[in-house]
Amino acid sequence: MRGRSVDKNAPRKPLTAFMMFMKERRSNSESLASLPFGERNRILGAEWSQMSKEQKQVYSSRAAEERAKYNVLLAEYKSSESYKTWLASNEGYVKNPKRKKGVQPEAERDSRESNFRVSIFTTEFLQYNRLREVVLRQLKKQAIQLEEETALLSKHVENLVHAETRTKTQLQSCSEQLANDEQIQKRLYRELVAALAEVSLPCSGGTSDSISLGTEHITETSVQSFFTQLEQLKQDQKHPELIIKAQELLETAISKKILKLVSL
Repeated sequence: MRGRSVDKNAPRKPLTAFMMFMKERRSNSESLASLPFGERNRILGAEWSQMSKEQKQVYSSRAAEERAKYNVLLAEYKSSESYKTWLASNEGYVKNPKRKKGVQPEAERDSRESNFRVSIFTTEFLQYNRLREVVLRQLKKQAIQLEEETALLSKHVENLVHAETRTKTQLQSCSEQLANDEQIQKRLYRELVAALAEVSLPCSGGTSDSISLGTEHITETSVQSFFTQLEQLKQDQKHPELIIKAQELLETAISKKILKLVSL
C-alpha cells in the first residue's frame, strides 16, 4: 500500500510558547544560531526556566492566539473542496455497488475473497478515521515537543539543585567560621579587660596634664574605643605615664599568660 501524501494545503500547526521563545532568540542572536543543536537548546532551556511567569505569559498568550487562529482555519479547511480532494486521493477504496435484494451474481461469489468489504468501510467512516489519524499525529508531535522541553528543564533544575547544595555548604562553613571568630574576639576582650583593669583614662573635661582617675575603665563593650583613646594620647604625646603603664600591664599579662591571644 502506498504511503499517505502530506496535505500541503492544510493550515500549518502553530508553535508552542517555548518553541516561539526559542525561534525568537535564535533569530535575534547569531551566536546562538551558530551553536550545535544540543548546546543551543540547553542554553535556551536554562533561560526559559529563569524567566518569570509574567515574561512567559507573553509567549503563552501569543501561542494561544495562534492556536485559536489555527483551529478556525483548520475547521474552514476541513469543509473545503481541497480537503475533500486530499482525502479522496488518500482513500484507496472502491465503493461497492448496491446489491439487488435476493440476487447474488456468480462472479461476485467467485471473487468474494479478494474483494471482501464490510459495512464499516463507508465514506463517512473512512473520513472520520482519517481525521482521527491526523489528530493522533498532531498529538504525537506535541508529546515529542513537550518531552524535549521537559528534558531541558529537568537538566536545568538538576544544575540548580547542585548549585543550591554547594551554596548551602559554603554558607554553613562561613557561619561556623564566623561563630568561631566571634568566640575568639570575646575571649580576647575578656583577657584585655583583665590585663588593663588598673588603667584609667582621663575624662574629656579634664586638663591636658592631669589624670581624672576612675572616670573611664576598659570594658568588654568599650575595648575598641579604649584603645583608640590610648592611641590618640600617644600621638598627642599626652599622659605618657598612662601609655607606659598600659604597656607594662600588657607585658606582665603576656608573661603570666593572662593574655594568651596577643604577643608584643
